[in-house]
Amino acid sequence: MSYDLYVAQPQGDIPTQLRLLVTKPDSAKAAKRFVQFVHGKASQFNNFIDQKCKHLKSLGLLPTPPDMALLPPGSWFLQFTFTLARPWISKDDDPFYVAESVNPVRKDKVFKVPTMSAASWKGLLRWTAMHTRLVLQKDKLAADEFAKERFVQTLLFGDEKGEEPGQTKDFAAYLDALKPEARQDYERLLRDHYKLSSDDPLPHHSGRLMFYPTFFNLIDVEVINPHSRKTRAGTHPIYLECVPIGAEGTFSLLYVPFDLISKDEAQTKMQALADLKLVAEGLQAMFLTYGFSAKRTSGYGVAKETVSNGFVQIRIEETQSPPLPVPSAATPNLPKYLQAPGKLKDEYLNPDGTFRERSDAELKGMSKSDRQEYEKARKWWEREGKALSSQSPAEIEPEKPETQKPTWPKSEFDSFDKLNKVAKELLEKQAGAQ
Repeated sequence: MSYDLYVAQPQGDIPTQLRLLVTKPDSAKAAKRFVQFVHGKASQFNNFIDQKCKHLKSLGLLPTPPDMALLPPGSWFLQFTFTLARPWISKDDDPFYVAESVNPVRKDKVFKVPTMSAASWKGLLRWTAMHTRLVLQKDKLAADEFAKERFVQTLLFGDEKGEEPGQTKDFAAYLDALKPEARQDYERLLRDHYKLSSDDPLPHHSGRLMFYPTFFNLIDVEVINPHSRKTRAGTHPIYLECVPIGAEGTFSLLYVPFDLISKDEAQTKMQALADLKLVAEGLQAMFLTYGFSAKRTSGYGVAKETVSNGFVQIRIEETQSPPLPVPSAATPNLPKYLQAPGKLKDEYLNPDGTFRERSDAELKGMSKSDRQEYEKARKWWEREGKALSSQSPAEIEPEKPETQKPTWPKSEFDSFDKLNKVAKELLEKQAGAQ
C-alpha cells in the first residue's frame, strides 16, 4: 500500500499545508496563501516554530556545555545567543514548495524549524579567518609568517579543500596563489607536526573546532519585484522565505586540541588561548561585518553587537583553596578517673572492658586521694559506665582532609567586543603565569 501526500491532501500542520500548496493550479494564489501563513511575528508558522523550539529544549536536543573534566587540557566551550540586525536567507533542498516564485529557507528535516547547519558555520568562519588574516595581510606578512598563519588555521578547521597528492585545486590552490613562496614552509610545518616524511602525502585530518547547528525562533518573507525596462512596472514578484530582523539564534562552539594530547601542558594552554583569541576576532568580523547568510554581500545575515547568555569555559585547572578549619569547641574539664567523655581510664578497667574491683590489700596500699578517686570511678561505673559499655561502640571514621578541587574558569560577555577583551585578557594572564 502506497501513500501520496499530494493526492490525499490531509489537513496537517503548517509545513504540511505549505507543501500542499504546490498542487494549486494558480501559482499566484498559492503564493498569496503562502504569505498569509508566513508573514508577521504572529503568523501561524511562527506559532508552530515556537512550539517546536520548546520540544527541542524538552528533548535535550539544543547544544549544552559538555563535561569539561572529560576533555583534554586546553579544551574550551563558547556559547552565546545573538539577534539578527538584517534578515537571514538560505536555500532549502525541498524539490516541491508552494510555487517556483518562492524560495524556501532551510529548515530542520524533522522539526521544520529554520536552521543553520554546523557545516555552514564552519565554512563561513574559515572563510572569514582566511580573508581577514591572510588575504588582507598577504603584503604585510613574510613568507614564513604567512605559512605559519595558514598552518594555524589548518589545525583549527581541518585540511584544506583541494589538497591532493601532487596537485592542489579549489581552496588550497587559491591560498597557494596568494603567496607561492610560502607553500614550501607550510608543507614543512604540517609534516613536522604530524611527523611525516617528505615522501608522505599531506594528511587529511579533522580540525580542533567542533560546531553545532543553530535554530532560529522566527520566520518571515522578503519580496523582490523585478521591473520591466520598457514599462517600468513590476512583472512577477519573487518571494524569499527568511529569518527576519529581531529573530534570535544560539551559536555554540567546542574546541578540543586532540592533537596536543601528551604535549607540554603549559604550551597547550597557551596555544588554546591563542586559538580562542583568533576565533573571537573571526566571530566578530563574521557576525558584524561579512555576514553569515545567502546574499551576504548585499548586507543580509548580520547580527547586532550585543549578545545574551554569552560565556566561554576553559579546561585550565585552577585550584580552589580549602575553607579555613573551624576551631573545635574547647575540651570539657573531665574528672580525673575519665580519659575521655564516657570512658574510664584503663587502670580502672579489666582487659574485657569491665570495671576492675580492688581487693582489700590493694585498697590498704593506696593513698587516701587514690582511694577517693577509685570510689568515684566505681560509683560512676555503676551509674553510667555499665550501661555505656553494653552498647556497641560506633566506628568513627577519621575525618579526611579536604583536597583542593579543580575548577574550570568561566568568563561571561555581553557583546562581541567584550568577547575579544576576555580572550585577550586570558591569553595575557596565562603568558604572565609562565
